[in-house]
Amino acid sequence: MKPPVVSVVMATYNHAAYVAQAIKSVLAQRDVAFEFLIADDGSSDTTREVVEGFKDVRIRFFPHQINRGASVVTNELIERATGEFVALINSDDYWADEDKLAFQLDILRTSPELGASFGRARFVDKRGNVISKKSLSFGSVFDQANRTQGEWLRYFLDHGNCLCHPTVMIRRKCYEELGGYSNNLRQLPDYDLWIRLVKRYPIHISERELICFRVMPGENVSSQSVTNSIRTMNEHYLIAETFFQDVGVQQLKDGFLGLLKYPEIPSSIHLEIEKVLLFFLPNAAIGKAYRMIGMIKLNHLLASCVHREVLEEAYGIDGQWFQAKMGEIDILRPKFLAMIAGKTIGVRRALKKILKRDDY
Repeated sequence: MKPPVVSVVMATYNHAAYVAQAIKSVLAQRDVAFEFLIADDGSSDTTREVVEGFKDVRIRFFPHQINRGASVVTNELIERATGEFVALINSDDYWADEDKLAFQLDILRTSPELGASFGRARFVDKRGNVISKKSLSFGSVFDQANRTQGEWLRYFLDHGNCLCHPTVMIRRKCYEELGGYSNNLRQLPDYDLWIRLVKRYPIHISERELICFRVMPGENVSSQSVTNSIRTMNEHYLIAETFFQDVGVQQLKDGFLGLLKYPEIPSSIHLEIEKVLLFFLPNAAIGKAYRMIGMIKLNHLLASCVHREVLEEAYGIDGQWFQAKMGEIDILRPKFLAMIAGKTIGVRRALKKILKRDDY
């Protein structure tokens, strides 16, 4: 067997009904030397037996008895990988075409500056029937244009995750330089990595549908349940804390030029301030989490004499401004207090209308 150019990585967990199709779609790949690393994360169904039923010299299987989380298992597989490139696949999805690896390998070979290549998704149900993108609220989320690194950061801040993880082919050195996936995150470990990735490397998005992405409401990790929605917002909050870390002047200008008060960014102090103020921009989807991060970071800047001086003189931000903003950003107030306050305001308005008094 030729030394692998690509290491295909797949973590499995309780996907006995689907994992065979995922494996077959990988083994069918042509014109690329690859190894296929699979780890079972302590499945309680027959997933392990299904995987063991495949006899192919390219497969290296690592079964585990204890469930530790997809990120832990995936990181271990990446550490075992020997290929120059790594491609990931979920055990309930399957690749759409037999030249998926060859297609992306050509992109990365032709453009050595790229860190990773992604594609679009074809959504399917449990039986593999195609689901129209128009019928899904998230149907076009992965249909992205190519952007510069700064523009990607802007898009991430405004919209969140939009890259299809099981379509990625990434240079293994990117994991070595950036680190792997955080097991503290369940909904957004890939998004966290993409932010770190685009700070250092440009990426490429293909218009091809490279993955058959299985949609199973209530079963997928990405399904839109109440618990997942709450967890997603909390993870956005954690990721935002380091969102602008290591972002330099040029990337900030590239992505956020029209939003900066001082686009020339005259000093490193101005650079820090401009980054923090971006968290206060309107954002319907993730705004509350961002504004809270902004308040925390701005509180630290105001505690620094050199930052406070620039904030006051150049931005008109001082302790009183901060106090006023603290009264506007309603994040931590318990819901029952918000409800009581809302009812009180409603009663006052009704009485005022009845009495036609301006001093009530």
